[in-house]
Amino acid sequence: MNDYNDSKKARRVTAVIYLLIMAVVMGGTYLSEQKKAAAKVAQNLPVR
Repeated sequence: MNDYNDSKKARRVTAVIYLLIMAVVMGGTYLSEQKKAAAKVAQNLPVR
């Protein structure tokens, strides 16, 4: 049973690490898209 608990703990740690990596990737993608949209809007503004 001890081996099972150790592997269960390892799977949970791996899952948390995976979720953190995915959060960073998704957050970076979101920020990149926001920056692109803001640059496009700024490009279309008339020059004063």
